[in-house]
Amino acid sequence: MSSPEASNRQARTGENRLRLWVLLDAHRVVLASGMALGVFVALVVLGALDPTPLRVVMRGTDPTDTVFQALVGGVITGVTLIISIAQLSVSQELGPASNQRERMTASLTLQEDIEDAADSIGGPSPSTYLGLLCAASRQQARTLEEAVADNDDATLRDRVDRFADRVIENADAIEADLTDARFGEFEMVRAALNYNYSWKIYAARRLRIDHEDSLSDEESDAFDEMTDVLQLFGPAQEYFKTHYIQWEFVNLSRAIMYVAIPALTVAIAMLIYVDPGVFPGGTLGIDHMTWVVSAAATFTVLPFLVFVSYMFRIATVSKRTGTTGPFILRDAERLDVFDW
Repeated sequence: MSSPEASNRQARTGENRLRLWVLLDAHRVVLASGMALGVFVALVVLGALDPTPLRVVMRGTDPTDTVFQALVGGVITGVTLIISIAQLSVSQELGPASNQRERMTASLTLQEDIEDAADSIGGPSPSTYLGLLCAASRQQARTLEEAVADNDDATLRDRVDRFADRVIENADAIEADLTDARFGEFEMVRAALNYNYSWKIYAARRLRIDHEDSLSDEESDAFDEMTDVLQLFGPAQEYFKTHYIQWEFVNLSRAIMYVAIPALTVAIAMLIYVDPGVFPGGTLGIDHMTWVVSAAATFTVLPFLVFVSYMFRIATVSKRTGTTGPFILRDAERLDVFDW
């Protein structure tokens, strides 16, 4: 039986490889640069196919003035809006001392619960505690497997073996992903996303209920302890996601500010200094004016392309962790492991 848990993230997410790369895996600067290249090539091709050269059109109505005037206003408005969104996200970290103490208490409680489940304490980094959770789930899966090893119900033993295999494989895969992951980077969130704890909670609870009549008290306790460990993944995943999105909005606002001023400068220069008489001649059979206007328009929309590239990932992460709980929101996580 194939294992979509440990080695085939495509099967778990229900996405093809290219779509998964665009939405999650690609570096956001690389993705924005790729989209910019696509816009530039499209504009150049359309300009080359137009029977009326752009230089001739500019001597009449001059559509470039209209376009770049709109782009100047759009860049200023868009940058202001995006920075406001980033400030709203960061403002969630601000608050009175009572709120900060509640957050501290909640974080410490989660940390202590993970340490109790793993019967160990690690370094202070969040990736360490996600690794402890994986170790705890793996150990508890083996404990559950050993607890039912002598049970007379052959179906129960077979189902628990398969369930334990899924838990162990998934834990091993996440620990491998955490090797070089740092908090605030997507690799950390990706590792947390790869643990479909909702399905595991459902499977553990259903196995316990379906075979309740054949379970001893010790075996029932092993199922309860397995569920308790799995339940810790929900708040841990939400914690990583929340802080990642806050950090990503800060990175987004900073990246847009980096490109906004050069983009505005190019757009204003096109309005003030460029007319049909400049940049005579052509290259590769295409008028230089087409090359220049296409490049300037692409550079001016770069803040928007940066915004889109970041929002692809932020929106995808938010959708895939839409709620903390045992409910399975996406069909791709409904693994067909057991013949119930």
